[in-house]
Amino acid sequence: MIDILSSRIKGKTFLFRLDPRVKFISLLVIFISLLFTKQVLLYLPWFIIVFITIAVARINPKILFRPLRYFFLLFILTFLFHAALTPGRIFYHYRSIYITFEGMQNGLLFSARLFLIILFTYLFSLTSDPMDLTDGLSRLFSPLRKLHVPVDDFFTIVHISLRFIPTLFAQGRRIALAQKARGLDFNVSFIRRIRYTLPLIIPIMVLSIKRANELALALESRWYDPGKVRTSYIDFRLRKLDFAILSFLCIVIGGIHLCAILSL
Repeated sequence: MIDILSSRIKGKTFLFRLDPRVKFISLLVIFISLLFTKQVLLYLPWFIIVFITIAVARINPKILFRPLRYFFLLFILTFLFHAALTPGRIFYHYRSIYITFEGMQNGLLFSARLFLIILFTYLFSLTSDPMDLTDGLSRLFSPLRKLHVPVDDFFTIVHISLRFIPTLFAQGRRIALAQKARGLDFNVSFIRRIRYTLPLIIPIMVLSIKRANELALALESRWYDPGKVRTSYIDFRLRKLDFAILSFLCIVIGGIHLCAILSL
């Protein structure tokens, strides 16, 4: 199963020790930069950076790239749709289907962009603790409290949602194994597999509602009061490493977009 949002590994390298606010801001800035980059060659520095980061952070490539195989068909379809639907100089045609040079270029551009966005997101998920992340984001958006925005309650909901994702996956696996033990065969056609999967949804929903009720009772027993500003024992302080990463990121993004402007 795809478990990108809830996966996490432990490590002691710089990537694991970064402030969660710095990770979130870096991820957001990278996404914006990727969306505004219109040339395929300018994605090459991002590929180099992400592979160097994986090597320096000592992350097993198998752990990182194994879930990406589920998106392989999406990358191919993205390339083919742009190659066949973008007008331009014809590279190949079959009956009423025309493949153009501009379409292949756009397909490669959007496929690379999609690949990098998914890869950076999964790398962010692997190296970030959900508790630290929600606490860090709560402090990052704390100025919104002056506008009466329930920042703490919102990120508490986000944290609970992230914690429920692996629980739902585990429940789904457990129910599927129980069905297999009763003789249900999932090695069938795609349509029949969907029909076999639908009966699994109801018990998962029932168990989820039960766990949500138990969680609500646990919060009430601990005197959780929505709307009140809560303190945290985790102390987040920006260090030299955090400022160095942000500075390096600004230099890279500035250099990439300067090259894009000069190439026009």
